[in-house]
Amino acid sequence: MSGTSNTNLSGGFTCPLPSSHHETVLMAHGGGGKLMHRLLEELVVPTFGDAPAGQRHDAAVLSLGSGMPRVAMTTDSYVVRPLFFPGGDIGSLAVNGTVNDLAMAGARPVALTCGLILEEGLPVETLRRVLASMR
Repeated sequence: MSGTSNTNLSGGFTCPLPSSHHETVLMAHGGGGKLMHRLLEELVVPTFGDAPAGQRHDAAVLSLGSGMPRVAMTTDSYVVRPLFFPGGDIGSLAVNGTVNDLAMAGARPVALTCGLILEEGLPVETLRRVLASMR
């Protein structure tokens, strides 16, 4: 099985354990756990550089200059199926997740960016419902 290794247990049973190396991105890489941390440490940070000390979270806190207020910036994208689920939908998830990222940086949200990942063939009416939820 790709992405797993087997560990022998007593009685001859084997238990699939997550492999430490993956040739493809897994959904688990976006879960905020060890796989995501490893992906950031081994691929993203070496490519783009590290964040300033103490600022490694989902929002960047930026200084606009002397005497200017600091601002926090984040952007998020979500891919979930189904798009509409009990208690919410991808639109409310996107807004709440982005606001949470800002709150975790100690910021007060005043504006949000919107990134859309649109699958070809998505009905425009579905997009309309998601955007209305985000509003």
